[in-house]
Amino acid sequence: MTRHTRVPDRAGEKGVALIYMAVTLTTLLLATGLAVDAGRAYVVKAQLTKAVDGAALAAARHLNSGDPRGEAEQIFKANFPAGYMGTSSVTDPTTAADFFTLVTDEAAKVNIITVTASAVLPTTFMRLADDYEVTVGASGEATRRMVDLCLALDVSSSIGWRWPYVRDASRAFVQAFDQNHDRMALVFFGNGANVVDAMPATRGFDKAKVVSDIPGGLPGGSTNMVEGLYRCWDETRAVPAGQQSTLRIIVLFTDGASNSVPANYDQAPGLGRALRTWDFPNNGADPDNQTHTHPHIDGLYNTQTGAASPGVSYTPPDGWNSILTLPGPPAIPYLPVTSWHANHRSPGIPTTFPLQTAALNVDGASQISRRGLRNFNAGLGRYPAEVFNINNAARNLVEIIGNEVRSDLGDYRIRIYTLGMGELVTYLLGTRQEPSADILKRISNDKTSPEYNSAQLEGKFFYAQTPDDVGPAFQGIQNQIIRLTK
Repeated sequence: MTRHTRVPDRAGEKGVALIYMAVTLTTLLLATGLAVDAGRAYVVKAQLTKAVDGAALAAARHLNSGDPRGEAEQIFKANFPAGYMGTSSVTDPTTAADFFTLVTDEAAKVNIITVTASAVLPTTFMRLADDYEVTVGASGEATRRMVDLCLALDVSSSIGWRWPYVRDASRAFVQAFDQNHDRMALVFFGNGANVVDAMPATRGFDKAKVVSDIPGGLPGGSTNMVEGLYRCWDETRAVPAGQQSTLRIIVLFTDGASNSVPANYDQAPGLGRALRTWDFPNNGADPDNQTHTHPHIDGLYNTQTGAASPGVSYTPPDGWNSILTLPGPPAIPYLPVTSWHANHRSPGIPTTFPLQTAALNVDGASQISRRGLRNFNAGLGRYPAEVFNINNAARNLVEIIGNEVRSDLGDYRIRIYTLGMGELVTYLLGTRQEPSADILKRISNDKTSPEYNSAQLEGKFFYAQTPDDVGPAFQGIQNQIIRLTK
C-alpha cells in the first residue's frame, strides 16, 4: 500500500492572510478616520455652539437699543471665522432668514431670541466610506425678561462737579431698556423726592423723555434717601396686579448717607415735611467740606418740592452729641412718633413707619440697640429733635423701608440695587460712625452684608470710587438686571 503525503498550499494561505490583513487595515482605517473626523466635528460643534450662544446673548443685551441682529452677526463672525477648522461653508448671518428670530411672549412677559447656524466640514479618512462631508448645526437661545424699574437718583449739592458723570451714566443706563415692553419710572431726591416720570400702567415707556428729564445741571439739595426710596417703591407698586413684570426692580444712586426724617410735624401739620442734619463728625480728609463738627439742623422741607416751609435752621452749641435743653429753642423741640409719607398713589401702601425697630439688625445686634434714639420723654411719648436722634432716625428709616420693599409680595418680589459714589459713602459718619456703604448693602440685601436675608431677593451694592467708575457701575447693574436665563 502506497502512502501519500499532502503538501500544504502555502500560496493559498498567504492569499487568505492578505485578505484578512486588508480587511483589518480597512476597518482600522475607517475606525481611525471616524475617530479623527468625529473629533474634528466635535471641536467645530463646540465652537459653533459658543458662537450662537454668544450671538444670542449679545443680541439680548442690545434688544432695547441699537441693532440686536447686527450685534448677533458681529459676535457670531468673531467667534466662528470663515474656514474655521477647515469648514467649507457656514451659515451667512447677514442673509440667512433663520439665523435670527425674536419672539415676544406677552403671557410669560419675556422676549426670546434664538440664533441658529450650521457649518459643513469636509472629511478626511471617512472618504473611504464615501462620506465626504459632515454638516454640524447649533442653536443658542437667550431669554430677556420684561422689567418694571424705578430709578432713584440722588441730586444733592454734594455731588457738585461730578454730576455730568452721573448724568451721562444714568442716561446710558436708561437707554439699555426696552421702550416697547419694559416700564420705567424716574425719581429725584434731594431736600424732598419728586417723581419726574411716573411708572406707566401699560407696557412700554417714553425713553426719550426719561433720558431728557435727567437734567444737564445738578438740581441740588440734601439727601432725603428715605423719601426717594419710598417714592420708587410706590411707583413700582402702582402697576396693577396681574400686569406686573417678572422683574420688579428699584435702582438707587447716592453719593452720601440718609440724613432726613419725613414726617407730620406739629409746626406744619398734615403737610408732609422733612427735618435733616448735616453730616458729622468732621472728616479731616474730606476734600469737599461736607462733614462737620457742629452740624446744622435744617428744614422743614416739603417732601415733594423740597422747598423749606416753614424754614428752620439752627446749630446745637456743643456739637453733634449735645443734648437739647427743653423748653426753649430750637423751633422744633420733638420728633413725631413715626415717619409720615404724604405723597403716594399705589393702593394700600403703608404711610407711616417707626423711627427705630428691634425687628432688624445692624452689625449683628438689633437696630434699636445699635442705633437707637435717646432722651425719651415718657409724658409726651416722643424723642427730642436732637442731631443725634434725627440722624439715627434717618438711617433707621431707610433700612426699615428697604425691608418693607423687599417684603412686598405683589405678583413678584421687588429687588433693590444700590450704587454709592465717592468718599462720602465710605466715611465713618453718624452717631456710631459707620459708612453709608454698609447701609446701602442692607437696603439692597447684598450677600456680603452680615444682615443678608435669604428669605428675600438678593440685590447688590455697587461702589464707584471715582466719577469715572459710575458708568461701569451702572453697566454692572444693567448686567444683573437683564438676566439672560430661561
